[in-house]
Amino acid sequence: MSSFIKHFALIFIIASLAGCFSNSKKEAAVIVDKSTEKSNLQDEAVKKAVKVASKISPVEAEVLEYFSKTHPGLTFNTHPGQQVIATGNGIVVYSGNKMKSLGKIIIIKHPLGFYSTYAHNETLKVQNDNKVKKGQIIATTGADNFYFAMKKFETPINPLEYLK
Repeated sequence: MSSFIKHFALIFIIASLAGCFSNSKKEAAVIVDKSTEKSNLQDEAVKKAVKVASKISPVEAEVLEYFSKTHPGLTFNTHPGQQVIATGNGIVVYSGNKMKSLGKIIIIKHPLGFYSTYAHNETLKVQNDNKVKKGQIIATTGADNFYFAMKKFETPINPLEYLK
């Protein structure tokens, strides 16, 4: 019986390994890191075809000041009363005006350690602990130009990599 088990084990191992040495073409798995939009694809044309189609801007306005080491967000040329929308699903972790230099602000915690900050608002339409959906109106802009910033955990990141 032990000879039978040895032969069976040998046949099982050979059959299992046969697929490893096959010349048949295998489909490549595409892995996209949505936080950086980088993928394992080598072909640039294919990379361009694989996009995160769910990008969205918090306001419809021209960007006046871009992300840099000294300006960790985007400043938009807005006028009072424009709609401010959530750039992704999340939970409001702060809605208020305790940071006077930023006026009325909203901070949303998103999945995977992302945070978005919406500053210089006139009215706030969400409160602490509210769940928000991507595209939901969360505020209206104030007299100062609107400011938007994003972080991954505590590190500022360039919002343009995530917005349209």
